[in-house]
Amino acid sequence: MLPRFLTSSYAMEGHYFLLPKFALSLIGFYPEQERTLGLRLWSFFNFFILTYGCYAEAYYGIHYISIDIATALDALCPVASSILSLLKMVCIWYYQDELKSLIQRVRILTEAQHSKRKLGYKKRFFTLASRLTTLLLCAGFCTSTLYSVRHLLDNVLRRAHGKDWIYETPFKMIFPDPLLRLPLYPLTYILVHWHGYITVVCFVGADGFFLGFCLYLTVLLLSLRDDVIDLLEVANIEDSPTAENEARIVREFEKLVDRHNEVAQLTERVSGVMVEITLGHFVTSSLIIGTSVVDMLLFSGVGIIVYLVYTCAVGTEIFLYCLGGTHIMEASSDLARSTFSSHWYGHSVRVQKMALLLVARAQKVLTIKIPFFSPSLETLTSILRFTGSLIALATSVIR
Repeated sequence: MLPRFLTSSYAMEGHYFLLPKFALSLIGFYPEQERTLGLRLWSFFNFFILTYGCYAEAYYGIHYISIDIATALDALCPVASSILSLLKMVCIWYYQDELKSLIQRVRILTEAQHSKRKLGYKKRFFTLASRLTTLLLCAGFCTSTLYSVRHLLDNVLRRAHGKDWIYETPFKMIFPDPLLRLPLYPLTYILVHWHGYITVVCFVGADGFFLGFCLYLTVLLLSLRDDVIDLLEVANIEDSPTAENEARIVREFEKLVDRHNEVAQLTERVSGVMVEITLGHFVTSSLIIGTSVVDMLLFSGVGIIVYLVYTCAVGTEIFLYCLGGTHIMEASSDLARSTFSSHWYGHSVRVQKMALLLVARAQKVLTIKIPFFSPSLETLTSILRFTGSLIALATSVIR
């Protein structure tokens, strides 16, 4: 039984960026939050925790490379996600005004779609965005929690065999000795555990923004497609169009062209605010998955479960990016095909020219432009192939 907010019966307005808003509000980075002094201090605290965690994990992993490669990889694998999460946090803060403007404008445009078919599109894609982002939140939450569970289980087993408790943190980090001794150790442990959750909510927020914008813009393109088809519909193709009716169609078509131009501009704006996040994510994703699989070969017991869930979480993130990019590309192509398949040829020359111009513009498929590539399911296939090569190489080296 799904929670109510994951069902299609939940209010469409409630689905709008539901998970990104929830996640980023926890750490004080949601763009529409009022920036009070208390919120600013809370945001800085979370930024400091994440930043120091990145440093401590990286230092630990690099230090242990020449001592114990398994221990080093156990630290360096999550630090890649932590650094990427820090990048996402910084980008969300830097682009907060632009993100706020985009969120508000896309909300206004989607709320203007009222017909039965358009409400069906909204229900489908709004619910899909909430469900997939919730899946990412659950995968990330389980991954972070399992790191703590693994450490606690290891120490419980040590105590059961009469050995001393190892005063380490769930994520391998370098700390000053006083912080790893009683009475400060529990506080250090809690802060490191919170560091893991900060990493998760930054991913949910940034990735949820990307997926949400892609799916919401897809709704706008599909609604535009329906309006174009309805406007150009001709009851009898043999009847000559009246001048009055054609003048009305020209006025309405100009509005539709303006809507298409605005969707294209919004897509470019989304590309602008998401470029660093998306590029960083795709650059590191293969390395993270490859390292996680290697860690599964090096560890046993709970360690295998930890990195299995970790791999699923990273794979889910990549899938969200590629799925979102594919939807908006297909919706743009479908607009061109549907417009050309409509009754545009049954209208005046001016309307025909406007229709063909829209077809030509829509054939330049809208994409979230990232340097070197565009997120799509084809890109996902290439990443998985490259990841497989990395795993095979690492396995051969270990053997």
